[in-house]
Amino acid sequence: MTLFDQLNTAENSNEAVTNEKHLPLITVEKLSPEKIKVKVDVGGGKHPNADDHWIQWVELQINGLFIARSEFSAVISDPTAEFIINANRACKIGALARCNKHGLWKSEIDFA
Repeated sequence: MTLFDQLNTAENSNEAVTNEKHLPLITVEKLSPEKIKVKVDVGGGKHPNADDHWIQWVELQINGLFIARSEFSAVISDPTAEFIINANRACKIGALARCNKHGLWKSEIDFA
């Protein structure tokens, strides 16, 4: 089984195999009682960003449902996105990232 044959997570994949960082890092900032800012940074700046190897997009999910997507160009844009969302209750925030060479990577956090 290769990285492209599965949805890669911290639990089922070994990032050391690729020598790069692929997992989306999720941070949350509460802006008001009803709004939060979710920042997704793929690999914490440690993933290549070259013509032949880059993060193509990140997708934001709340409780497993699609919320938004940000797409990136190779070399020109870094794989970091911020989303402002309405969230006034506990939820699971997920981020899905796609590397053109190493497939899909997903991280999730609980937001209270």
